[in-house]
Amino acid sequence: MKQLLYLILFSLLLLSACKQRVAKEQQTETDTLSVTDTRKLITDAPLVAGSVMLKDEDFGEVIELTGTHQILDEEGPIFKMSEPEMIVRNGYFLLQNRPAMSYTRRPDGTVEVVKPKEEGLDCFFHWYRLPDFRYITSFGIGGNGPNEFSFPHLAPSCASVDGTYLYETTTMQLYETDTTGVLKPSPFTLKSIKGSSYSDRQICVASRDTFYYVDNIPRGKAIIRTVYQGDSLQTEQIYNLAFSKKHRSWSPYIGDFIISPSGNRMVYAYKYFRKILVMDKSAQTVRDITFEAESVEAKNDILTLGPDNITHYWGISATDDYFFLTYSGRTPLQVTRENGKGDGYIFVEQYDWGGNPVARYRLDHWGRVISDGKQLYQVCYMYDDPLFLYTLPGKE
Repeated sequence: MKQLLYLILFSLLLLSACKQRVAKEQQTETDTLSVTDTRKLITDAPLVAGSVMLKDEDFGEVIELTGTHQILDEEGPIFKMSEPEMIVRNGYFLLQNRPAMSYTRRPDGTVEVVKPKEEGLDCFFHWYRLPDFRYITSFGIGGNGPNEFSFPHLAPSCASVDGTYLYETTTMQLYETDTTGVLKPSPFTLKSIKGSSYSDRQICVASRDTFYYVDNIPRGKAIIRTVYQGDSLQTEQIYNLAFSKKHRSWSPYIGDFIISPSGNRMVYAYKYFRKILVMDKSAQTVRDITFEAESVEAKNDILTLGPDNITHYWGISATDDYFFLTYSGRTPLQVTRENGKGDGYIFVEQYDWGGNPVARYRLDHWGRVISDGKQLYQVCYMYDDPLFLYTLPGKE
């Protein structure tokens, strides 16, 4: 009888242990809350306000990457790179490139645009499908007519925003588009900043009615938020990017601007100063990052923009967990000499959203770079097929 009782108790204990193990395994598979919490800790890295001085050594050892030459679909246009921009979104790759157009002046003084005859070469924008870069379509005719483009920019958007956005500088018109290349103008036109003689906005779309951008203001640049309410635009300057009394125009403060896919953080990286600002979306908490590098603060605007001054940051992209900055660290004259002997090189710096350095990469070609968190996409100006891909460590 005792043996039977022990056998029953042992069976019950074994059954209970099995149930606990199954329940634990099911919790591991379905407990998205724990996964979300872990991801949140990575995405929302603590942002500490104040100024911090970094060194290159804070990235650790430089990681050298070798690019794989990606031949674009032969169905698409073949072109030389001119003012390229890129976006990777939802399994698609959008490339912007200036068409090879020529201009003639009519007797009455107006300008006539002479467009290329080959289809696709008169367009600014080209869609490809990932990962095989299958060509889809080209759109965005170059010119000065209705819904034509002269000086456009791609406008990154938050993950919750549908569609892809483009902005035409000359008309101050924002467009939504999709992978068919259909253009949908926004129901408003952005206005110029009072007192500013020139505008070259870098726009990020936070939602269908909220836009953050950097624009020129009198004696500098600023981050501005515009909200579309009803039929009116509510515009507010939320951060002045000028910081030196010796630089009183917008040009020394040229740089790159982006918001995080979540819309909770913003970054601005200066081209002519080794200086990065990481902030919350209201610019109430700002982390000011500088490096131990030669300063140009004591120079005037002309010297700052000269070919013998160092170019620092030259491109930005963002993922949920990180932002990536393309870094030159050389003068345009040095880069020209180096590229005359080969394919050159460029650095990419990776940071978390707290502004902490994560890694520094050296790419074996010169050109603009973006990242989707798994790969670096680079367009190299010296190739008819300009695209090179670099796999980030741990993403093989």
